[in-house]
Amino acid sequence: MKKKKESTTSNKIADSLREAINYGRLNSSDKIIEREIAEKYQASHIPVREALRILEGEGFVIHRKFAGYTVREVNPEEMIELYNIMRFLTVQLLNRAIPRYTEITYYQMKSITAEMEKTKDADKNIDLLMQFADVIFFPAGLTFTYNLAKQILKRNIPILQGVILSVSKGTIPVAGFNHFIELCQKHEIENTVNFTTEQFDIVTKTFVAFMSESRKAVSSGN
Repeated sequence: MKKKKESTTSNKIADSLREAINYGRLNSSDKIIEREIAEKYQASHIPVREALRILEGEGFVIHRKFAGYTVREVNPEEMIELYNIMRFLTVQLLNRAIPRYTEITYYQMKSITAEMEKTKDADKNIDLLMQFADVIFFPAGLTFTYNLAKQILKRNIPILQGVILSVSKGTIPVAGFNHFIELCQKHEIENTVNFTTEQFDIVTKTFVAFMSESRKAVSSGN
């Protein structure tokens, strides 16, 4: 029973730390102190270490002998790899999802883009992006693919936040989202998918450029 409880605690701690990393509350190269984590969650060191091993296996943190755990940095090469995977998953999801869209689906899409136009809060816009992804992917009915796509999106939230803040001052240009909705409503599935993959290629280049510039800025600061 005790082992099961520790396992549950480990998963809860891992979930909390994963979210903190995803949403930029823990940044690349930040040191993770086991004692502080144990105190925060009122847990022993055993479930804390198990949680960190889970995150290490998922690629969120790295462990160095005598130095402990730190948040792992996502480099531009990994960014490209992740977005190539995301691009592939998006094609599979949209081809199956678009024919299943209903009036409610389109209402949800338009409501989300309307909110995007009104807010300049980067965190709020990240939440809206995740909501939009849920709306357009969920109808596909491909649970595993859908969850994998969401995990990739979450992994890149800190970079998304940085790009939104630095490139568009906290806002999200909605013209592309509105064009996506128009193509879907015309039932132009192939054109919709092609347009979306083109947007992915543009976004990937923007992200990689942003990450490269950020690295240069950090190096210059040092």
